[in-house]
Amino acid sequence: MANQGAPTWTTITAHQFQHALEAYEPLIQSISDTKGAKNGQSTLLELDHYRYGKAVDHFSHSKEGTQMTLKDVEKLVEWKLRHGQYRPTLMKLVQSNDPEAIRDIARDAITAYRQDGNVAAAIELLSKPRGIGPATASLLLAVHDPKKAIFFADEAYYWLCCEGQKSPIKYTAKEYLSLDTRAKQLEARLGVEAVDIERVAFVIMRDPSFTAGSASRKTSKADLAEKKKPTTGKAEAKPTKRKKSSETSPVETTSLRRSKRSKSAGNS
Repeated sequence: MANQGAPTWTTITAHQFQHALEAYEPLIQSISDTKGAKNGQSTLLELDHYRYGKAVDHFSHSKEGTQMTLKDVEKLVEWKLRHGQYRPTLMKLVQSNDPEAIRDIARDAITAYRQDGNVAAAIELLSKPRGIGPATASLLLAVHDPKKAIFFADEAYYWLCCEGQKSPIKYTAKEYLSLDTRAKQLEARLGVEAVDIERVAFVIMRDPSFTAGSASRKTSKADLAEKKKPTTGKAEAKPTKRKKSSETSPVETTSLRRSKRSKSAGNS
C-alpha cells in the first residue's frame, strides 16, 4: 500500500474522510508551488480552482443540454495533465477535434445522462472524440454531476479498486464502471459526494503523512479542548485543596495515629 497507515475506503470514518478532505487544498498548494508554471501558463492551484470551482458551478447547474465547448474541454484536460500523469501528445489530439462536434457530443451525452442516469452510455458517447478515452470522458461527466459521477483518476482507482496499491491501469470503460460502483457504495455509507471522494483519495495516495491516527489525534485534542470549557455561563468552583501534613494541628495528628492503630488491629 502506498500509505501504510491510511484508512481503506471500506474502513474510513466520516471524521477521517473530512480530515483528509481538509488536507487536500494545502497539499495541492504545496505541489503547485513545487512545480511552478511557465510564462503564460496557469499554476496547478489555479487549474484546480477551475476544475473544482468554476467548471462545477457552471456545468452542474445547467438544466438544459450543456453547451460545453472545445475550449472548456482543453482547460479540463490541462488540469488533468498537470494534476496527474503528464502525457505530451494528449492535448494535441484533443485540440484536433472539430469544435462543433465536441459541443454536440457533450450536449447529447449529458442530456441523455440526466434523463436515464446511464453512466456506461454517457462514457461511451463522450469517448468518441480524438484524444478522449474513458478517463477524460469521466472528467467531462464529473463536472456535470459532481455529487454522483467520479473522475477516473489514478489515485481514486488505486484507493477504491486496488486496495491502495499502485497497480497497472488500462483506462478501460470496464475499469471505470468498477470505480463508479465502489464510489457509489462509499457515497451511500458516509453520505459524501463523488467530487470529495476524488480529493480524499488524492490525499491518501499522495500524502504519506496522512494516516488514520492523524485524524484520531486531532479528534482527541478537540475533545480535550471541549471538556475544558465550562458547561454553564458561571465560572466553575475550584476544588478545595487538602491540607498538607505539616499544616495539621498536634491534636489532629494524635487522633489520626490512634485511628490507624485501631484499623490495623482489626485487619490482622
